Order: sequence, then structure tokens, then C-alpha cells
Amino acid sequence: MKNLAVLTALALFFLVPGQAMADESLRDTIESREDQWSAAYNANSKADLGAFYEQGAVLIPPGSPPVHGRAAIADFLSTLFPTLEDLKLVVDEVRPLGSDHALEIGHSEYYAVAEDGSRSPTVDDYQVVWHKGEDGVWRYVTDMFNAR
Repeated sequence: MKNLAVLTALALFFLVPGQAMADESLRDTIESREDQWSAAYNANSKADLGAFYEQGAVLIPPGSPPVHGRAAIADFLSTLFPTLEDLKLVVDEVRPLGSDHALEIGHSEYYAVAEDGSRSPTVDDYQVVWHKGEDGVWRYVTDMFNAR
């Protein structure tokens, strides 16, 4: 019985830090992808933005019906180019969902541009479900955001 307790303690000692390191690596990967997404958005690159979404992905924007599919999502996001500037996605939390999915909760910081050209600093919240494809690339499966 004593040996079982010692073995259990050793297993926890070695496995828990390993999981923490794996979670940190996943967070680093997601943060890097979000930096790339922000760069694509700020470059007004509809094609590059579309590549962040799986073919069957769903975007759920506030006040609008869900947008289905990579091309439709890229089209929708491109309509925001004139109204949101200097957008930055900030990862607040990443939760692994198995080996090839993750849930991310974060917020976006940007300037909302009014019709008269004035800019207001703005912060919104978002939630994303990621999927690691067979090619090893993490892409959005579901993307949902809302205004604060």
C-alpha cells in the first residue's frame, strides 16, 4: 500500500508539470496565431483572414446571424476593415480540449472609426474554438465576439 502511494505521488509529480508545459506551449501557439490574425486584419487581407478558418467554420457576430464557411466569413470580416483600425487580439485564457482542440477566451483592442473619421478606443470580448488540422495548423472552428 505504501509503495502504491509513493508511485502515485511520483506519477503526479512528473505528469502535472508536463501537462502544464504542454498547456503553456499551446498558449504560445494560440497567441502566435492571434498575432498573425491581427496582422492579416490590419493589412486588410481578406484572403489571409479566410485561411485562419476551417472550411466549415462558423462566425457568430453580435447583432447578426451566424456566418457559415471560410469564404463567407472572410467576406463578412472584410466589411469591417473601414470601421475597425489597429486591431489587436489579446489571449486571456486557453483551455485544451483534447489533443487537437482548444477553447480560447480573449479580448480585442482597436479603434472604432466613425463616419466623420474620428477614432474611439474600444475593447470587445471573444471566444474561439480551435482545431489542429491534419497539416498541424491550428484554425478556428467557431468564432464568436461581442461588444462590451
